[in-house]
Amino acid sequence: MAGKAVALAVACSIAALPLAGCTAGGQAPPAHLGLDPFYVRYRDAGGIAVVSSARVESEALAKASRMIDDMLAHRPDLRAVLSQRGYRVAIMAESEAITDLPENAHWTKPAKDDPRLTRCERKHYEERIGRLSDREYWNARARGIGGRFTVAAEEDVLGRPTSRYYGETILVHEFAHNVLDAIQAADPALYGQIEQAYAAALDEGLWKDEYASTTVQEYWAEGTQFWFNSNRLAVFDGRRILNHADLAAYDPRLAAALAQAYGKRHRLAADPFYRHPARVPPGPIPENTAEVC
Repeated sequence: MAGKAVALAVACSIAALPLAGCTAGGQAPPAHLGLDPFYVRYRDAGGIAVVSSARVESEALAKASRMIDDMLAHRPDLRAVLSQRGYRVAIMAESEAITDLPENAHWTKPAKDDPRLTRCERKHYEERIGRLSDREYWNARARGIGGRFTVAAEEDVLGRPTSRYYGETILVHEFAHNVLDAIQAADPALYGQIEQAYAAALDEGLWKDEYASTTVQEYWAEGTQFWFNSNRLAVFDGRRILNHADLAAYDPRLAAALAQAYGKRHRLAADPFYRHPARVPPGPIPENTAEVC
């Protein structure tokens, strides 16, 4: 099947006239995926479908696919879990909002007791969330999300300055959630190790008030970004965490678990923010980078 996919992609790229299974940006999604007609572009990332509307540049799908491939290269068993369970990634155009995607059109905003809320969102719930409509909340809140139907943004994977999160690659963060899902299914011992590392980090005050302290999922996803040298600077009382070496020195338990999932790889070839200078904010380095509520 992989050979057929490559052949079709090549044929689409050189055809003077439209061919069956082609779109203006390359290969059309296979029928067996059962996708909404909204999705017209497709890449295969080693069993993980990467799809988009016609508005997304084909280069964004290609780069997203390469990053996903690299993240799963060390653990074929994790790739197999995600493929078998139908995990896929949608890339939304810079001109699209997350609720424009068919799967997300019905989304409602989180309740006040939703555990996924950050401490500042809980503190200022009525002002930041309660007064907004469901669509207003989600379109302001998210340019990416993990899970079986993962979403990433075109401007993110292409590293455009217009990215809301310029300086870090949100696709890496969101797909890391999927990696953790696969670990829970395929490697319960490692998943237990990650839970223990998270509990110990909270007990010791590591990642205090940072997004990484919110849940074990965010702990893993933020750690993954640092592992691949693609996260913005975090500072705790003057101590700086910017790369995989900093992470290993600061939270060695998390680093040990990440190594079991990703091996020795610390670079995703298509990642636009690998060791990018924009990972460090301009101006004086603050003593702490956690959000002030």
